[in-house]
Amino acid sequence: MRNIGPEDRVVRIVAALALAAVVYFAHMSQTADIVVGVVAVYLLLSGLFVRCAVYKVIGVDTSVQEQPYSTTDDRSGL
Repeated sequence: MRNIGPEDRVVRIVAALALAAVVYFAHMSQTADIVVGVVAVYLLLSGLFVRCAVYKVIGVDTSVQEQPYSTTDDRSGL
C-alpha cells in the first residue's frame, strides 16, 4: 500500500541523488561513505516504489490529500 505522496516522492528522489553525488565527489571516511550510501539507496527505493517502512511503523501517510471544502456555490459554477 502506498504511503508516500507525490511531493514527498520527488523530495526523496532528489535527496537520494544529492547524497549519491556527495558520496561520489566528497572523499569521506569509508564508514561515512557506506552510511550515506545506504541512506541514499533507501531514499531512492522508497521514492520509486512509493512505500516507506519507517512511515508504516510510525503511522504516517503523506499520500492522502486533503479534499477542499465544497459549497453549493462552487458546485453550481457561480
